[in-house]
Amino acid sequence: METLRQQLRDKFPQAHAARPEFAAAPGLPLTVEAFPAGAVSEVTAAGTGTGLLLLLAGLLGEPDEVSAHPELVLVDGADGFDPASFSGKACSRVLWVRCQSAISMLKAADWLVRDGNVPVVLLDSTGLVHRELAALPAAAWWRLKQGAEHSGCRLLVLAPFPVVPSASMRWSLSANLSLADFDCPRDALLQRLRPVPQQRRQAT
Repeated sequence: METLRQQLRDKFPQAHAARPEFAAAPGLPLTVEAFPAGAVSEVTAAGTGTGLLLLLAGLLGEPDEVSAHPELVLVDGADGFDPASFSGKACSRVLWVRCQSAISMLKAADWLVRDGNVPVVLLDSTGLVHRELAALPAAAWWRLKQGAEHSGCRLLVLAPFPVVPSASMRWSLSANLSLADFDCPRDALLQRLRPVPQQRRQAT
């Protein structure tokens, strides 16, 4: 592993150059309770090095004990979640639903949101291609909103760009990450998340 890191430093010296430090942004929602129940919230990328998946790490945290039951459901649109990057105790808090397309992701989310027994659904669409996400019908997102309102579920969507017309809350998130941060511990990276609230998209 150290050999690989040195090769990356040699090949991309500018990317590994020293970067300025960023203070933690105030009011960063790193608990599920920060997102409204019975609504759809969206967190989008603010550019390269966004750190969207760091938000998942913040939500899972580093618990002291194994959870008897999952506390949130991760609907993984592009099957990109890496459980090996988390502790067993953290993974015990999440039920992982693996998908390989935008349509299957929405179908799974719709079923979970309407179930009535799932308090938190995290829908990760970050690994899907732009064209596939943009082609999703607006009606499907409004159906998810109605389902969340009826069941009281918290639905949080991670997206590379704004795709949810029915979002009640939207954040644009960046961590300003680069290859220079390859060795940084996760706790330090979490402190660099920089959220900016965005205006909610109007219905069309």
